[in-house]
Amino acid sequence: MALKLICTWGVLAVSCCAVWWSFKTEKLITVSWLMFLLPAILQLVAAVQIGPGKAKLFLVFGCINLLFAALTGAAVWYLVQLADAYRRGK
Repeated sequence: MALKLICTWGVLAVSCCAVWWSFKTEKLITVSWLMFLLPAILQLVAAVQIGPGKAKLFLVFGCINLLFAALTGAAVWYLVQLADAYRRGK
């Protein structure tokens, strides 16, 4: 049970902190969406190997991480487009 909590809530908290840090320091922003995508892939692979009936928590958190990866990716894409438009305007 402790492993499930660490692999779900712990990974989600670490991913959120890593993305927040990358936006705050303006470092690695373009790859920050990977902070959610990689745990999502690992959680979904673990869920498939364990079995869907036993790994419901991994499936839920894998989908949550996929959603956050998509949202972060869209935000990064928008910020890059905004920065390019600003540079072209100068």
